[in-house]
Amino acid sequence: MSRMRLGPPTRSARSEEGSEIFLEGSVDGELSRLQRQCKMMELERRAYSKEVHQRLRKQVEEIRQLEMLRAKLQMQINVAQSQVKRLGDKKHLAEMECLLKSRAQVQVEIEALQEQNRALDKQIQDWETHVLTQSKEASSPDLIMYQKMKIQRRIRILEDQLDRVTCHFDIHLVRNAALREELELLRIERGRYLNMDRKLKKEIHLLREMVGALSTSSTSAYTAREEAKTKMGMLQERAEKELAQSDTEAQILLRQISHLEQLHRFLKLKNDERQPDPRVVQKEEQRAWEVSEGLRKTSQEKLVLRYEDTLGKLAQLTGESDPDLLVEKYLELEERNFAEFNFINEQNSEIHHLQEEIKEMQEALVSEHASQDKQRMQQEQQCKMLQQDVDKVCTESEQLEGRFQALRGQLEKIKTDIQVLFDKAKCDSSVIKDLLGVKTYMRDRDIGLFLSTIEKRLVLLLTVQAFLQVQNLAPLTDAALLALGQSLQEPSKKITPLKPPDNMGCNQRGLPYEQGGVAKPSHEVAAAPGRGGVRQEAGQQPELDSLQSTDLPGHCPQACQEDQCSPRIHPEPQDEPRPWHWLREPCHLW
Repeated sequence: MSRMRLGPPTRSARSEEGSEIFLEGSVDGELSRLQRQCKMMELERRAYSKEVHQRLRKQVEEIRQLEMLRAKLQMQINVAQSQVKRLGDKKHLAEMECLLKSRAQVQVEIEALQEQNRALDKQIQDWETHVLTQSKEASSPDLIMYQKMKIQRRIRILEDQLDRVTCHFDIHLVRNAALREELELLRIERGRYLNMDRKLKKEIHLLREMVGALSTSSTSAYTAREEAKTKMGMLQERAEKELAQSDTEAQILLRQISHLEQLHRFLKLKNDERQPDPRVVQKEEQRAWEVSEGLRKTSQEKLVLRYEDTLGKLAQLTGESDPDLLVEKYLELEERNFAEFNFINEQNSEIHHLQEEIKEMQEALVSEHASQDKQRMQQEQQCKMLQQDVDKVCTESEQLEGRFQALRGQLEKIKTDIQVLFDKAKCDSSVIKDLLGVKTYMRDRDIGLFLSTIEKRLVLLLTVQAFLQVQNLAPLTDAALLALGQSLQEPSKKITPLKPPDNMGCNQRGLPYEQGGVAKPSHEVAAAPGRGGVRQEAGQQPELDSLQSTDLPGHCPQACQEDQCSPRIHPEPQDEPRPWHWLREPCHLW
C-alpha cells in the first residue's frame, strides 16, 4: 500500500521535470491527466483493497472451515485408530470381501446363465427359422406334428434345466442368507466376547493391583515383624542379663548377710562361753581399791597397762610375743574358720535341700504306688467283668450251637423223610433236575420245591382214586370226599379245601376247587374225571389198579399256564399201550 501511495508523486515529479524541460505550456493538461490518473488509481486501489479484504475474509473462513474439518478428521482418525473400531473395520472389511466375492460369484453365475439364456434364445430362433423353413418345405401333417412334438420336448427339457438352475440359485441364496445370519450372530457373540474380555482384563488389572498392594503391605508387615522380633530378642536378652545380674547380686548380698549373721553368732557364742579369769577378778578388785584410795593412774597409762596385760596374756596363751605375728595368725585363723563355717553352712543347706527333695520323691512314690494299685484294682475288676461276659457269651454260643445242631439234625431228618416220601410217591424228578441240575443231595432251599412236587403228586393220586371210586359205582359224595383227602366215616360239615402252592401253577391240574379256594359241588367233582371216563370201557379196571403203585407216565409235571400243553412234554414209550388216553390230555381238562 505504501508503494502504491508513493507511485503517483514519483510519476508527477517526472512529468513536472519533463514538462519543465520539454513542454512548459502543457502543465495544466498534464496536471488534469495526472489527476484523472490519480483518481483512477485511487479507484483501482479501493477496488483492489475491497477485493483483498474479501479474499482475506474468504481465506479466513476457509481456514476456519479447514480447521473444523481437520478437527473432525482428527477425531475420526482417533476413533478409527482405537482397537475396537479397527477390529470392527477388519470384520466389516472381511464381511465386505466375503460379500463381494459371493456377489462376484453370483454375478458370474448370472452372466453365465444370461449367456445360456441368450444361447438358448438364439437356438430357439434358429429352430424357429428352421421350423419355418421345414414347414415351408414339408407339407405333410405327420412331419409337422413330429416337429412340433420334438420342439415341445426340447422346450420342456430346456425348461427343466432352467428350473434346476433357478432352484440351485435359490438354494444358494438361502444358504447365503443363513450364512449372513450366522455371521451376524457371530459378530454379536464377538462383541459380547470383547466386552467380557475387557471386563475380565479390568478385573485382572484390579486383582493385580490388589495383589501388589497386599504384597507391599505383607513385606512391610514382615519387616515390621522382623524388627519387632529383633527388638523383643534384644529386650529378652537384656532382661535375662539383668535378671541374672540381679540374681547374682542377691546371692552375694544373701551370702554377705548370712556371713555377718554367722560371724555375729560366732562372736556372741565365743563371748558367752569365756569364763572370768581370777587374775582379772583380782585386777578388778585392785582397781576398785585404787579407785577408792585415789591411787588411780591416768587413762593413757591405764590403757598402756591394759595393752601390756593383754599382750602378756596372749603371749601366754599362744606362746608368741610379737603382736604383728599374733594379728596375722589371728586373721588367718579367722579366715580359715570363716571358710569352714561357710563350707559347713553350704553343706547343711545342700543337705536340707536334698532331704526336701527326698521327701518329695518319697511322697510322689507313695502317690504313684497308690495310683498304680488303684489302676491295678480297676483293671482286675474290668478283667473279671470281661471274663464273666466271655463266659456268658461262651455258654450262650454253646447253647445256640447245641440248638443249631439239634435243629440241623431235625432238618436233615425232615429232608430224608421228604426224599423217602418223594421216592415212595414216585414223583417226576425231571423238573427238579432241569431246575437244579443232577445232584445227589438236597439243599435247604430246595425243600419247598420237593414239597410242592409231592403235593402235586398226591393231588393227582387222590384224583385218580376218586375216579376209580366212580368207576366202581361209588357214591358221588364219597368220591368227592376222597378227592378232597377226607375220611368217609367222619364227614365234616365245613370242608377246608386243599390248596396247592401259589407258585406251582393253576387250580386246574386236578384240584376240584374254583378260584378263591371254594369247594365245588359233589356232582361237579364227580363229573370232572368223568369227562374222560365216559369214553372208557369196563375191561380197563386192572390197569387203574396197577396205576396206584406205579408212576403215571402222562401227567403234566409242570404248572401249566397255557391253555394247551405240548405233547412233547409228555414222552411215552412206543411199545406201551395207550388205553388211558384221557390221562395224557392237556392239563386244562383237569
